[in-house]
Amino acid sequence: MSASVHMRSGLLISVGVVAALAIGCGPSAVPAPGAAATNAPVAPKPVADAGGAAPLPAVGGGNEASADWVKKGDEFSEQGKSAEAVAAYEKAVALSPDDEESRYALAFNLGRLGRVDDAIQQYREALRILPDYAEAHNNLGNLLSKKNQFAEAVVHFEAALKSSPKSSSAHNNLGTALARQGRLDEAVGHFREATGLKPDYAEAWYNLGNSYVGQGRPAEAVGAFENALKASPGFKPAQSALQRVRAKLAAGGR
Repeated sequence: MSASVHMRSGLLISVGVVAALAIGCGPSAVPAPGAAATNAPVAPKPVADAGGAAPLPAVGGGNEASADWVKKGDEFSEQGKSAEAVAAYEKAVALSPDDEESRYALAFNLGRLGRVDDAIQQYREALRILPDYAEAHNNLGNLLSKKNQFAEAVVHFEAALKSSPKSSSAHNNLGTALARQGRLDEAVGHFREATGLKPDYAEAWYNLGNSYVGQGRPAEAVGAFENALKASPGFKPAQSALQRVRAKLAAGGR
């Protein structure tokens, strides 16, 4: 198990609430997840430590042949060639089944190909090997959310935050899953955490605004939507939501 390198991957999937609430709905309204992701997935890249030291050790569970397949998989993944990456990572996993990095990278690229159930299985395997793997918990939670399995998704987002409490992505994702369960008060807290950690996190501001609308707090929603647009001026869902909530307030609505 290559526990020393499990933070190397930059493969974070963060699914946000991008479908605007109907402003006329009451406090029980819950944001619905949209098709867009809050952070586009990126290819795996080795990283140095905070001091800019040497790159992290090669993965592959100490198996040289496995490490070669991981390297090939990383190259394919960076090029967006997920089918080829999957084939390479599968060979790496066959040679080193207890390397959580290979399983994580395999899961990520399976997800890219839309093979959600296979990706879920590989994330679970990565977590079996390394239970505190924050990124694996975060990505697994998002795939479970796609399958409307929000209760289990919450468990994984909470686990991600236990390992990485300053993850703005995990806070946003947890807020989204909680909102889909109607737990808007809790969701608001996590969206606030996300925006506090990353003030230019447009999607988290947008999700916070939607949650305020769902709570019947349109005046506060205006501020959240405005912040979303400051961070991302071309964010059309936030533009539309802001127009609707302003119109509602102008008409004397609450």
